[in-house]
Amino acid sequence: MTTLRQAAQQALEALIDAANVLSAPMFNDAAAALRKALEQPEQRQWVGLTEFQFAEIYNKWNDTNGLTAWGLNQALETKLRKLNK
Repeated sequence: MTTLRQAAQQALEALIDAANVLSAPMFNDAAAALRKALEQPEQRQWVGLTEFQFAEIYNKWNDTNGLTAWGLNQALETKLRKLNK
């Protein structure tokens, strides 16, 4: 499977080849835009909580008689940070 980054790299190489054969300023502009995009670091896919993970955290929080909503927020945030490290 080709990733978006791999496809952009292939397109850049094709544009460079085309620019060598055809004299059109749009090829250089497009190649420059692709180069700039490829220089950016890849973004990671966000990982959310499964229904089971949420229920597990909620039940632990609820066992404390739901002392504060902030406690639930902190527990959810901690788990999400751990998953998306």
